[in-house]
Amino acid sequence: MKKLLLKKTILIITISILTACNAYKDLPVNALTIGMSIEQVKSIVKRKLVQVSSSVENNTTKQVYQVQKRIVRGGIARQQRYNIFFVDNKLVKYEKDSEKFSF
Repeated sequence: MKKLLLKKTILIITISILTACNAYKDLPVNALTIGMSIEQVKSIVKRKLVQVSSSVENNTTKQVYQVQKRIVRGGIARQQRYNIFFVDNKLVKYEKDSEKFSF
């Protein structure tokens, strides 16, 4: 009886750990490639892109979007924020703006 209870407990803990690891993923910016359209980036990031600036110079449109994700693990919250840069609706670069932790 005790062995069965121990096996069930270990199984439940293992499943919980594996599930928790998959539930809290970082933003998938490593899957982005230069030249992607805004729609392609949105489909990969799966988060709302917030436009923070836009300008037009010499028939060239430049846009900067921000995307963020809040990740909570074990009572510690982590906020990731990235800036994503487009020229003529094509991705030219992305960079981490900030990463903050709170308890």
